[in-house]
Amino acid sequence: MKPLSNSILKQFRNGDNFAFKKIYERYFDALYLFGMKYISNQDVMEDILQEIFIKAWEKRAYFFHDLALKAFLYKSVKNACLNHIEHQSVKKKFEQRQDSNAYDENIFYRNIIEEEVNRHIAEAVKELPASARIIYLLSLKGVKNKDIAEDLEISINTVKTQKLRASRFVKEKLKDKT
Repeated sequence: MKPLSNSILKQFRNGDNFAFKKIYERYFDALYLFGMKYISNQDVMEDILQEIFIKAWEKRAYFFHDLALKAFLYKSVKNACLNHIEHQSVKKKFEQRQDSNAYDENIFYRNIIEEEVNRHIAEAVKELPASARIIYLLSLKGVKNKDIAEDLEISINTVKTQKLRASRFVKEKLKDKT
């Protein structure tokens, strides 16, 4: 590609739209292909190039030779593409963190609810008579009726009756909490 003529560059520096169009047509395809090596999205690449040509127009007074303009355009494409890639990476991490936070928040709320339910159960159990409370707590721990009866030296029927009464009492107490 032969260098731009000095007259086109001078017209461009002076704000000539025709000269800008010539520069745009000259470099767009090459810059597009160069940028597509970094970003494979055509729409994004076209947007990036539009922005870069706008910046070139805004800085046109500083381009006194073809190499300065060309270096500016290629370096700008490279930097814009890398910035876009980094932005996408940050965006993806943020979205993953949001998903993780939502999951953590659900666990947090579930733990609060679970703790509140346990507190209400504990309050109800405290109101049970001592013998019923001991039997009920042992059964909640998974101790079998036979073992409870042997440990407390009472009949299995007493254990069953106390468990049933304690369960009804706790249910009745919790009914008002829902």
